Amino acid sequence: MKLKKWFFWIICLGLITSLAQAATQEEQLLEAEIYNYQVIQYYQQGQFQKALPLAEEAFKIRVEILGDKHPDTLTSLNNLAFIYQAIGRLDEALPLSENGYRLIKEVLGDKHPHTLSSLNNLAVIYESIGRLDEALPLSENGYRLIKEVLGEKHPDTLTSLNNLAFIYQAIGRLDEALPLSENGYRLRKEVLGDKHPDTLSSLNNLAVIYQSIGRLDEALPLSENGYRLIKEVLGEKHPHTLSSLNNLAVIYQSIGCLDEALPLSEKGYRLRKEVLGEKHPNTLTSLNNLAEIYQAIGRLDEALPLYENGYRLKAIGRLDEALPLYENGYRLSKEVLGEKHPNTLTSLNNLALAYAEQGAIDKAIKLLEKLVKGVEVLRRGDLSAENRQALFKQYIGNYFALSYFYLLRDNGAKAFHLAEMTKARTLLESMALKLARQQAGLTAKEQQQLQNHHRQLTAFNNLIANAENFEKRLEFERQKNKIVKQAAEFQRVLMTKYPKFKQIADPEIITATEGAKLIPSEALFINYLLDQDNRMLVFTLDATGDLQAHDLGKIAGLEQTLETYRELLAAKYSVMQLRSICYFADIECKTVWQIADGSFVIGDKPSSDKKPIKVNSLDEISRYLAQKLLAPLKEHLPNYQRWIISPDGALALIPFETLILDKQPVIAKHEISYVQSLSVLALLKQREQDYQSLKGRKTLLAMGAPRYHSSEQPPKDCDRAIRAPNIDLETFNPQDYQRALKDLDDKWCNLPGAQKELAALKQLFTDATLYQEADASEAKLQSLNKAKVLTDYEYLVFSTHGYLSPQTPALSALVLDLLDTTDKADGYVTAGEWLGYDLKSDLMVLSACQTGVGEVMRGEGVMGLPYAFYVAGNKNTLMTLWNVVDDSTAEFIRRFFKKLKNGKGHIEALTETKREFLQIEKYRLPVYWAAFVLYGI
Repeated sequence: MKLKKWFFWIICLGLITSLAQAATQEEQLLEAEIYNYQVIQYYQQGQFQKALPLAEEAFKIRVEILGDKHPDTLTSLNNLAFIYQAIGRLDEALPLSENGYRLIKEVLGDKHPHTLSSLNNLAVIYESIGRLDEALPLSENGYRLIKEVLGEKHPDTLTSLNNLAFIYQAIGRLDEALPLSENGYRLRKEVLGDKHPDTLSSLNNLAVIYQSIGRLDEALPLSENGYRLIKEVLGEKHPHTLSSLNNLAVIYQSIGCLDEALPLSEKGYRLRKEVLGEKHPNTLTSLNNLAEIYQAIGRLDEALPLYENGYRLKAIGRLDEALPLYENGYRLSKEVLGEKHPNTLTSLNNLALAYAEQGAIDKAIKLLEKLVKGVEVLRRGDLSAENRQALFKQYIGNYFALSYFYLLRDNGAKAFHLAEMTKARTLLESMALKLARQQAGLTAKEQQQLQNHHRQLTAFNNLIANAENFEKRLEFERQKNKIVKQAAEFQRVLMTKYPKFKQIADPEIITATEGAKLIPSEALFINYLLDQDNRMLVFTLDATGDLQAHDLGKIAGLEQTLETYRELLAAKYSVMQLRSICYFADIECKTVWQIADGSFVIGDKPSSDKKPIKVNSLDEISRYLAQKLLAPLKEHLPNYQRWIISPDGALALIPFETLILDKQPVIAKHEISYVQSLSVLALLKQREQDYQSLKGRKTLLAMGAPRYHSSEQPPKDCDRAIRAPNIDLETFNPQDYQRALKDLDDKWCNLPGAQKELAALKQLFTDATLYQEADASEAKLQSLNKAKVLTDYEYLVFSTHGYLSPQTPALSALVLDLLDTTDKADGYVTAGEWLGYDLKSDLMVLSACQTGVGEVMRGEGVMGLPYAFYVAGNKNTLMTLWNVVDDSTAEFIRRFFKKLKNGKGHIEALTETKREFLQIEKYRLPVYWAAFVLYGI
């Protein structure tokens, strides 16, 4: 009986203990809930250091009582990770955030709001540590899902939208970031009100993007208003207020208002150091910006100009104050963020340039060499070609600076190599990948998988370009980046499995020593390198390995001079004829002026210039450009029959053969061809060798003279003498693409000259395959490509209209038959679509308008059709720089191909044809012959 009582009391004691423990746990969980609430309050107030111990304690309690997979525990984990990120402890934030997202997705599912919040936070942390290739797809996917689950106007959706815009901005895709940011600010203002902290954060970000794209007149009032409001709402020391203050200082600096920028920047750095600590990433940004302003103040009495090689760097302002800030900023940024983080690279660049201005060139070189290594690592991330281009474009100036400093130290070989590294990088990589697919010994299945990835990416590029609205475009970007990730992972597998695949697909940038072996004995390679301030370097290299480097200095107004020159070359009249014709005909008179800085413009008398000079002859501009671009090389140029020119920037949009040197155009004595870079030329040599081994190839396939209208009803405003309609297409946005092309359908005129051209080709090559009129259609071209017929021909000729889309290179197109189109074959074969074609032609001839023109992208060259044909597999391309004339083009192509048939090389045949046109009275003007330029070898 006593034993039973003992059992009873033991059970009672156990129950009491359990109840006590339960009560204690309940109290602890309540305490954790209170902590969590306080964490949110402190975070919103910007008091991250107060929030941190509470977040850590709340997480600890919930793990002990609820376990690590309970939803409340995961909420605490997510909060703790975000607090670590906010205070700059990124090495602790990342594993917590990664683990939290994995667990919360496992427990709550992909689409639970808490899961989506965790996904969004992880993307922000990846961006914070510089892993942009991982941040972007997460952010894209998070925005899509959260919009689907919570709706477009939910505050969490708008936060996700804001973060996505920020990541696009970090990559350099400002064309994507801007509409996202504008839309985010509009929606937050509508949903949350003008003065909500999130609205003010969006306002601040929008001002930064406006500043980044040069719209300073819009950026400044937004930033001023944003800082005033956010200071009023959150207080002077809130981290968001300090971000707004920093951005306002940067905008003042951008517009040259240094007196306003300096006190703001000093205040911002002092407060950020006080609030966030010396090592916080945002504090380091303020430190770097303050150093820049000290450097830019320009107290000339303290200037220490550099005079090495006659080059005078900008006057140093308060460099005695700027330099230690740069040094400390770089040291701390490297410690906190790592050597490869974009912010560290910015600090590295600024420190290097500060050393250079002090005369410490060798120190500057070592720092910039580190920067280049870091940028090369960033480029190798799993980013699409477009994102790699945008990211790389931000650092081209750093490569230029290092190349120049190498020249100051008489290291021409390294300077040349740096110049090569800034040209046609994604084109080189795309060509190399295609070569690796063909030559690395892959299985048929592996080759097909690579091809499938390429086709999927090409299809998405086309969908993005043609998207009817921005939301669709964004969704296609997301899907495309998913394929980019899959393709990159598959390529890494192949690189591990096949050493040869890695060797070919990951091309080395060629050195001057190796490059000299590719240059014909009679040729000189001329490589131009241009920075954003129109400062120019030029390198020459011949087959003996003789490398020469020249600093051509800054050429004022270069882009407008080149555009003026190209516009006049494309006219049917000389400058004097244009002037006289306007007196006797009802047309707009075009006056050409040379202004004080030496550059040339077309239009009304420049009001900003005191004594502009009227230009009487096109030759004046030609001689001016020859003097700037060629005369410094004069002692080398006459010794070489052929010049292989690698232009840079807007230089790619003019024909050098028209420049007048020694009283005659260059074409009179020299053969000219062009190439994107010497590294691209090396791959073209390999392509040439591969194609020579092909057996059973036919000679020529030509497609042209398509139907644009029925012969009974020609367009009213059609000018039969010109191949492209005289309408402005530059104002169309990508979203307007389908409407734009539909509007163009009835503008194109038929091309009787193209029929003559095809007939002449048939006479020259009796085995030629011709497709004209109804057969010159996109559907026919697609079927030929699918059947691999296009790979069977040595020459491919397209005699059609050309459509130029300068703002969206992927939309530039060859225009085929428009009378029998479908949704899948609308008659416009765009550059984006050409990327999906498979070619093995030695020469592709495009006797259409402006096929060699497109967006000039720093680090890549001319985008659009020229880029697409190389990726598709073509070796040499004959393209045009302006609207060519129908009848004369037919005669030009006939003479050119006659010479090819007689055994002349591509460049030799082109040169002789141009020289013949110069001797024919009615064809002497450059409009008839100079538009044709040959890219290749």
